[in-house]
Amino acid sequence: MDSRHGKVRLKVESDRLSNLPNDLIHKILSFIDVKYAIRTSALSSRWRYIWTSMPCLNFSSEGFHSLPEFSKFVTRVLSTRNNKTEVHYVKLAFCGKASEAFVKRILKYAFSHNVQQLDVTCLPGKKGYHEDLCESPLSVFSSQSLKNLTMSGYGYRHFIMFPPTWYLPALTTLNLLCVAMNYDDTTDKCAGLLSNCANLKNLTLNNCRIPGGQSKDLHLCHLGLSNLTLEDGGYNAVYVDTPQLKKFTIINWPGIRLVSAPNLASLRYKDDTNNYFGNPLKVSSDLLHLEKVDICIQCSHECKDYAQDIVRLLQQLRSVKFLTLNLELLKLLVSSVELISDQPSPFTDLKSLKIYPADITKPEVTMSTEVKNFLLDSSHGATFTPVSYEEVRAVRNVASAENLMRKLQVLLDKWTENSEINTTDMEQDKAPMESQTATMHEQVEVENERAFPDTKIKWHFGERMTHIESYWEGLNEQYEKGYENTGHTISMLREIKVILTKLPASYRDKLEGRFSGLCVEAETIMDNVMDCMKIKCGKTPHRSNVSSHELVTSPQRSS
Repeated sequence: MDSRHGKVRLKVESDRLSNLPNDLIHKILSFIDVKYAIRTSALSSRWRYIWTSMPCLNFSSEGFHSLPEFSKFVTRVLSTRNNKTEVHYVKLAFCGKASEAFVKRILKYAFSHNVQQLDVTCLPGKKGYHEDLCESPLSVFSSQSLKNLTMSGYGYRHFIMFPPTWYLPALTTLNLLCVAMNYDDTTDKCAGLLSNCANLKNLTLNNCRIPGGQSKDLHLCHLGLSNLTLEDGGYNAVYVDTPQLKKFTIINWPGIRLVSAPNLASLRYKDDTNNYFGNPLKVSSDLLHLEKVDICIQCSHECKDYAQDIVRLLQQLRSVKFLTLNLELLKLLVSSVELISDQPSPFTDLKSLKIYPADITKPEVTMSTEVKNFLLDSSHGATFTPVSYEEVRAVRNVASAENLMRKLQVLLDKWTENSEINTTDMEQDKAPMESQTATMHEQVEVENERAFPDTKIKWHFGERMTHIESYWEGLNEQYEKGYENTGHTISMLREIKVILTKLPASYRDKLEGRFSGLCVEAETIMDNVMDCMKIKCGKTPHRSNVSSHELVTSPQRSS
């Protein structure tokens, strides 16, 4: 009865999924590789051709033995797909060179079907970082429909020639990660990357390089760019000339010259490399619309030239209204206090000043009176918010606890799902086990009666032996998985408990309710798993007298 009920339930759930509209099914299938999406065609006639009209294509060479095999797969997919359906999004991850035929085939197909979003990722090959550089075919393609482009290289194996001959007038977002940008000495540096992307609004360069050493400069000139992020750059100078720029984020990228950004409203500047490059951000024009600035600089060298550059930068940001600085930066100013002692405070429109420690592992730093006066003397109505080391520790501990609780919840959800499947299998196996065991004993008795005393007994288990062996293998697998999950669960609960004990009461009270719920859920799941295992082993199930709260506070058993 239960088995039949389970089959009916699975059938109903299957029908519910099949009854979803195609658009929603396409959305679900967009999260998996095309290879797996195609396999759904075997489910039923309803699913047979759904994948052929998917507007999102996700290709990956991972899982294929060779690139020729992957290339054949790509050819079959593109030739079988419904050509009347446009392609909104294409994701391609592959090993090998960008000049591979299948790369150009996919890109050509995508652009001819009005693709709007393209994500290309180069995976590590057998040679790792030491493979030959190759020009990306994206440099030579054109598209009237593409709005979002992301290209991720590996070890800078891919490069884009300057200027690229692409023509992407509809492009609004461009993300380049680990991409080398090459141009020869005859190239006009100002033409560069953005010349054929008239509608570009958002640009991110992450871990990009310009081969040729410091003699090569990068010029980012665009009339409409509003959001720019430069992260983990090399030693090349970058000149930014963007009159409509509103938001600028710089993370560990030295040598930036802000030539023109009169409408800049938000600036985040972070350098936590603890290395003295002697080349911080420089601003060449007034920033009269600046609202928010967040600067975090950690420098282990007390260099007066570098301190002078920082003082000059702060003076250039004089129009800011909301300013956030880290204490380590102020320590640098304290070491060269003579640079600011006779200087008036540049911030005449400041409404809020927030100071916080970025590195809580080092000795505490205090802000001197001279530094405070330099920052606040011209803005008497500004709000001053010093963030203590204890508060920063508490915030980071809260984030750690929340992250652990999210991971634990995922573990418990998967464990519950697997436990339900194992329980169903156990109920289905129970009746066959009992009936077939009785039959086996009867057969053995008959054979024993017929056998001669000096004749060796012959055992005829047949398929039943295979079933028994499979049963015990499954039981052993469940035991090992249960033991592993129990260990992980208790370990995570103990780790969360330790973090919570370090938190102030105001922070701890907000998390204890969720933690208690996780403890109860974990206890229930572990008890159910133990009961299931005991039933399989022929023992009487009973609940543990030790609560999960006591369990996580008990000392760990020494190894």
